[in-house]
Amino acid sequence: MRGSIRDSRALAKPYRDLVWLAYLTLPAWTGEHRRVVLAHRLAAAALSRHQDEDPVRLRALLLRSALRARPRPWTGLPAAVEVVPAVTRSGDIGFTRALEAVPAPARAAYALLRLEERAAEEVTQVLAGAGVPDPAGALVALAEMEERFGATATLHRPAADPCLARLYGRLDVEAPRRLLAALVFCAVAVVAVVPWLGSGRPSSAAAPAATPETAAPGAWRTTTSLDLATWPPRGDLLSDRALIGRAMRAWGRRHPQLLYAGRLGATAVVLLRRSSQVARYLETKGKPTLEVLPEPGGSSPLKLTATPRGSRYLLPPWVTEAAMAPFDGGWRTSAIADGVIGPVPVLREDGCWRGPLVRLRAPEVPPGLPYTMVDLGRLAPARVSYRGEGSLASAWRRLGCALPRPVSEVREASAWAFRSVRLPEGARGQWFCVRLTDPSGAGAVQAVLLATSGGRTTATRTGVTHGTWDCSRLAPDIAASVWWSAPSGRHYRVSAASAGVTIDGDTATNADGAAVTVLR
Repeated sequence: MRGSIRDSRALAKPYRDLVWLAYLTLPAWTGEHRRVVLAHRLAAAALSRHQDEDPVRLRALLLRSALRARPRPWTGLPAAVEVVPAVTRSGDIGFTRALEAVPAPARAAYALLRLEERAAEEVTQVLAGAGVPDPAGALVALAEMEERFGATATLHRPAADPCLARLYGRLDVEAPRRLLAALVFCAVAVVAVVPWLGSGRPSSAAAPAATPETAAPGAWRTTTSLDLATWPPRGDLLSDRALIGRAMRAWGRRHPQLLYAGRLGATAVVLLRRSSQVARYLETKGKPTLEVLPEPGGSSPLKLTATPRGSRYLLPPWVTEAAMAPFDGGWRTSAIADGVIGPVPVLREDGCWRGPLVRLRAPEVPPGLPYTMVDLGRLAPARVSYRGEGSLASAWRRLGCALPRPVSEVREASAWAFRSVRLPEGARGQWFCVRLTDPSGAGAVQAVLLATSGGRTTATRTGVTHGTWDCSRLAPDIAASVWWSAPSGRHYRVSAASAGVTIDGDTATNADGAAVTVLR
């Protein structure tokens, strides 16, 4: 018995690490119960089958299984026992939501880099061994997320601990004991069994209400808050209570607002909204999928489907005119049917944004002017703008291959061509400042140098800054500096600033002598 105890203790630390890796890799929409149970199953299976593997190889095998896991949306059948990871850091809810919004490989990188404190080289090996196509991109996505939290980023941790579990049972005394045995290798477990008699705490596994909430037609005309709460339900499947019920059970949220239920080609689509989140539920040939994303601004269309033929969007109810265009094509009017436009064609090029651009107009909402949105591959297109020479479409076409696709929702995307310069070795350069604003209003700013020589254009990006007014109309002065690789292979340090700013060494000042932020 003592030997067994020692063996269990020896396994506790690696088991805990594997549980965290699996739990963070699995999508949050899986639900607390299924997510924590599946994480423990994956960790236990990895240790039992591959205990003698090298630690890096062991984690790669586990991560491969977690990335391949395809948990189906919840069917609504009640579980005998509900497992809920305990919330241990309630002050880190915002950090947790930001972490859950990045792609799964980036969440896995966080578990390895921050929780296990592994070197970046080992993290890259684990990701590559698990079949992640772009391990470096996963680390970049994680770094960009952490930059939003500044110097305190490494002090934050996920709010809930999958190894600190609470159990909620339904009068089956043996069930909690059986499940507790499955968690025996976990370093810490807090178990609270609350019999459910119909009047105590209800399990989150209980089926949501069969009828969702809806906004009245024309509700947006009675308020100045033009947000998703005022959108009436639309679509040709609003009477399909079975479909809507499956979507609600898949999400597991009570009383969501129904935005859309309709069939687009071979896919049935349901959009639900609650608590600053939007759930997109799809059924294609009987196969359901669910994606939960942050709620965008009310003026943004919502993407219903994205297929090789193009994307379809649900428009705000006050929008009555729409046109579309790829980055390198002309505008054409789009018909609106029950609030839906599309399919809007998308040009496919590896590593490049190719739109489309969507131009909308709401004549009844002052000032009634058209506004342009750009599809960056997320739930909602972002409101796009441009300052500088040339057209908006031309500028964003050039930037489309210079910037990586955003890993989270973007509310506004603005670009400013603030300086054209001569570069060494006969090259010409144009400096852009790009600002991407998320649904919370926080902005990520980056400068881009597009250099052209011999008919070939290359892009060099600065680092990303957060929490500033840079590259907005509230901060009209800007400077940027990067190492640029010339056609000969030689590297030069090049800098540029907007009009009225002087750069002296590492110092930039405007005409009034005030310091100007230098993007590097």
